[in-house]
Amino acid sequence: MRKNEKTKDVLLLILLLFLISLSIAYATLTQYLYINSGSTITGLSAGWSVEFTAVTCRATGRASITQDFTMTPTRLSGLKSKFIAAGDSIICDVRITNSGYVDAKLGTFTVQDGNLTYTGSGDTKTADEAIVNGRLQHSIVYATGDVREGLVPAMEDPLPAGTSRNLVLTIKYPEGSPLPENDVLVEGLTSTFIYVQS
Repeated sequence: MRKNEKTKDVLLLILLLFLISLSIAYATLTQYLYINSGSTITGLSAGWSVEFTAVTCRATGRASITQDFTMTPTRLSGLKSKFIAAGDSIICDVRITNSGYVDAKLGTFTVQDGNLTYTGSGDTKTADEAIVNGRLQHSIVYATGDVREGLVPAMEDPLPAGTSRNLVLTIKYPEGSPLPENDVLVEGLTSTFIYVQS
């Protein structure tokens, strides 16, 4: 019986050594893999970029441009022109681009939302201002090649991300209109485009 107990002790010791070596082998073959991540959900404003990207103007008839537009992403300003004869006009090609990744649409559009002022000069100042008052014509339509070519911009007109719309702004002193004796300065043309998320 003692021999049997001794054999059991030896077997138990061998089994214990086997388990210890198996644990060490398992530990050396174990590899932990971790995935750590973080995310930022970008707000719509970060992907919003609707802006003027180009403007070129030309005169027709005997009209002339004395100062061209100054362009910022959201404003065209400073155009100064001279009309010498009835039928003269200034034609400006304007590009509006959605360079963001949020689709846009035209929310509101106004051709002329400023109050025009008329400033005459010389002895005929008042009469000249009355002659010119309300005669200048302003129009904006989509340019040749645009999908809405020739149409006036309207609410809901789409401007998908990564696309541009080309427009033509025309300022005209119409045919058959009388001319003032002296120069009359006309100021205050303000056209507004308000784009919103589509």
